[in-house]
Amino acid sequence: MTVVSTALFGAGWRATSRGSAALLRECAARGWTVVLTAPGPSGTPALTVTDPGRDPVRVALDLVDGKPSHAVFVAASAPEVRVARLAGVPCVAVLGPGATAAEVRAAGAAEVHPDVATLLCVLDDSLLARPRAFGDRRPAASVALAGRSG
Repeated sequence: MTVVSTALFGAGWRATSRGSAALLRECAARGWTVVLTAPGPSGTPALTVTDPGRDPVRVALDLVDGKPSHAVFVAASAPEVRVARLAGVPCVAVLGPGATAAEVRAAGAAEVHPDVATLLCVLDDSLLARPRAFGDRRPAASVALAGRSG
């Protein structure tokens, strides 16, 4: 089994926000296998979960044969943070509409950023700085384009 380091992006994450496509590209360039639980910006290196009936975090990990300990979830709301935490995946929050820093922290977010641009500015100090070295990872060339279903 090949274990991949996975950056998961929740459905509430604002994929149209300024800098969102750059964040996805930067995560992929750093060696993360990027998985979106909802459609993201076109032309970004990512796999997309299309199974709406199950836990999106577990479906995303299954899609890439990943493990919670080898993943980071990017969420935009307290409910998404709780789903990630229940799956055992650490979470970076980028505040979505109506979400507050206090709510996402209380839900268990390891980091809270007001927007994507801010996260990009501090990415080297973030959980998304680079994948943890866990054995073999898929090379960046094996990552499919957004819109591919699993």
